[in-house]
Amino acid sequence: MSCNRLTCNCLLVFPVLCFSVLFAARGGACQIAEPSEKMQAGQQGQHESHGEHEPQQHHHLHMVPGGEKCEPKFTYEEGPLGPSHWAGLCNSGRMQAPIDIQHSEKLRIYDLKFNYQPADLDIVNDCNQYQILVKFPDNYWLTVGKKPYFLSEIHFREPGENAVNGKRPRMSIQLVHFSPEGVFLIIEVPVVAGKENPVIKTLWERIPAAGNENKVKDVKINPTDLLPADRSFYRFPGSLTTPICNEVATWYVMRNPIELSEGQIAEYTRHYHNTARPLQPLNDRPVSERQ
Repeated sequence: MSCNRLTCNCLLVFPVLCFSVLFAARGGACQIAEPSEKMQAGQQGQHESHGEHEPQQHHHLHMVPGGEKCEPKFTYEEGPLGPSHWAGLCNSGRMQAPIDIQHSEKLRIYDLKFNYQPADLDIVNDCNQYQILVKFPDNYWLTVGKKPYFLSEIHFREPGENAVNGKRPRMSIQLVHFSPEGVFLIIEVPVVAGKENPVIKTLWERIPAAGNENKVKDVKINPTDLLPADRSFYRFPGSLTTPICNEVATWYVMRNPIELSEGQIAEYTRHYHNTARPLQPLNDRPVSERQ
């Protein structure tokens, strides 16, 4: 995955990321199987209801760029900054992402309830993280059961990160959420070549210069338009996919893709390409899908 700005700076923003997350074991036939969340004392931004709340900037996962020098903190090619040299849990953890999904178990698990709504466009060309991303204001954008999650950012990958039966999609879109307790939920939507996507057209026309942010007045986007009509998914416990690869995420990989045109895929690769982490061992983790 990919969560942006979660290199060394993440330790200053999210101390909770330094702790592992406990996940529920496989549920029985009459049980709802849901990933559990490890609560940490002293966390900021905790809310007990779905009501209105004061905006808090720490819900955003990145530091705002502005005229920074575009030197990579890590790379996807082998070398001194390549994946085998990434810091943190990247080369020692046992619940790392992405993975190759080859089988899944059907369980009674909670569906994703999307509460997405149009938001003002705020797009970042984050050169140091190989990302073009879109960030969102604080709101409860998604619920799993009764658990709310904030939608913080949308990332793009080429190729897609998680594979199914050994095959990665051409690209993927990752919608990065987290709970008030700092537990991540990442939805990955595979991309195939096809018709032009209007939301992506709006984004690509407004990509700022490398290392800069573009807040666009009077332009709104709706994340719902980046989801497939059939929202069935695979679910597994995993990690962030950039250093320091903390194991604090539940992944929901959509079974069905959305379409981008060949030109739109080419436009992303004009800025960045090979932005997917190598596949990681499953290590007997449960991969589930909804009954």
